[in-house]
Amino acid sequence: MALKLGSEMILAKKVYDNKKVVERFVCRAWITVSQSFKMEMVLQNRIKKFYEAMNEPIPEGMDAMDEISLIGLLKKYLEDKRMDYSINCAKLIRLWVAEGFVKGEKGVPSEQRAEEYLNELIHRSLVQLSEVDDVGRIRRCKVHDLMHEIILKKAEGLNFCHVLGDEDLSFNGKFLPGSVQKGTNTIAVEPINRNVQIHSLLLYDIDAVPMLLTYSRRFGKSIPLRYLSLRGTKVNMLPKSIGKLQNLQTLDLKQSLVDALPVEITKLKKLRHILAYSYHLNPEGLFFTARGVHIGEGIGSMLDLQNLCYVEANNGRGLIEELGKLRQLRRLGIVNLMEEDGPSMCASFSNMKYLEPLVILSKDDGILNLQTISNPPRYLRTLTLQGGLSRLPDRLPVLRSLVRVDLVNSRLSYDPREVLQALPNLLELLLYNVYGGECFCFVESGFQKLKILHLLNMKGLKTLKIHEGALPVLERLEIQPSQQMEVPSGICLLKTLTMIDFFGMPREFAYSMRPQDGQNYPIVEHVPNVFFHEFHANGRKILRLR
Repeated sequence: MALKLGSEMILAKKVYDNKKVVERFVCRAWITVSQSFKMEMVLQNRIKKFYEAMNEPIPEGMDAMDEISLIGLLKKYLEDKRMDYSINCAKLIRLWVAEGFVKGEKGVPSEQRAEEYLNELIHRSLVQLSEVDDVGRIRRCKVHDLMHEIILKKAEGLNFCHVLGDEDLSFNGKFLPGSVQKGTNTIAVEPINRNVQIHSLLLYDIDAVPMLLTYSRRFGKSIPLRYLSLRGTKVNMLPKSIGKLQNLQTLDLKQSLVDALPVEITKLKKLRHILAYSYHLNPEGLFFTARGVHIGEGIGSMLDLQNLCYVEANNGRGLIEELGKLRQLRRLGIVNLMEEDGPSMCASFSNMKYLEPLVILSKDDGILNLQTISNPPRYLRTLTLQGGLSRLPDRLPVLRSLVRVDLVNSRLSYDPREVLQALPNLLELLLYNVYGGECFCFVESGFQKLKILHLLNMKGLKTLKIHEGALPVLERLEIQPSQQMEVPSGICLLKTLTMIDFFGMPREFAYSMRPQDGQNYPIVEHVPNVFFHEFHANGRKILRLR
């Protein structure tokens, strides 16, 4: 972007046109900007240049977008087109373990040791952070572009992996552990069947059922396949022959169409990770619902399982009792739990001492009966409860490791604040349709470490009180209460606040905080980013205060 004429612009143009620079980017755009400019026009011109460079149609309605919408569109485009690739850290760790790069020790699973190695690589700047979640956990990472090129050349030289696609349907069969396959059902699988060294197979953008049937029949017990990913494919069922993959450690079915696992899955005694769910955001995009998979009897014999996300609970009490045998579980998601199965579920939780994330969704937003849990997992870090609650679990305050709690459609008859503020390490709290009272109050010394607070769909709320000394390190606040709510004057006391999002509030509410004439502007004047989200039939419109 050229800001002014002179030597700086000439130097920038030389860099822009440099052949080595051009080779590093999918597309480029040169935009000249005057000293007096409108940001909307700059963003529109930049987006148009990018789309023209890629010979792609310019998005409709772009000329009517505000600055925030344009920034979002530009960010999405750049993320789709960027050359550098980041990877989910949990997925990377599972692949490392599948390839045998990391070995566990007595009392320390391979995944934990791999996470320690990854953190060491990040500390030494050999691996870069790409994304950190709201509670400070590393989500995605990548390597520098130059390092990435070196790794690819090294992998090719060692015949470490191979990519199959529509224009490359075969290979020499000499590569060692991994295969990434992408394309359609026309891809030949004979080379895969001949290769006995494959440890990992990842399939993308295909309806892989016929291929998988052939593949599973021929592999048998002698093939050391440890990682199978059908994520995002159109696969809607697994064949019974899946039970032949005796070395399988990870089965990734996320966002596929598979809704049930064959009983033969219980033959896979080395299986450590079953990832089989689809997320669906509610119409306002404020929380998710999930679909799991049906699993038959015998799941309790799979003693190496660490991840089981998500499983449908409506197979009854027998399944829930079997879950109690899975003492190595680190992550568990339960969908469609019925009220009468709550006590059995609580008994099973008591055996899962290593559990960290736990997600429980009731059937049809019915009641979750979780009062009888006597020995909750002590290392639990994140807890999601979606469904009605007569009261919060009695043992909730003893979970000192909790950093995030999501309560959705709890419909409590009392203010849960007093229980929740007793959690000493809580960093993020989401409350959606949790309490129907008219007043919600944050008192002095409450939530001393909380950084993110979501107060959503609290329809009866009229007054939000924030006392001096409450929420001392809060950085982000989201509010979607009733149409009757007053502007919370206590926001002015939250000196660390960097962002506020108001959802579905009346226009008068927003106008009262306008910088030029709003009587409530002093309340939010210190907050750098204040947004108002309006919901319409054709989508959401976001307005920025200033």
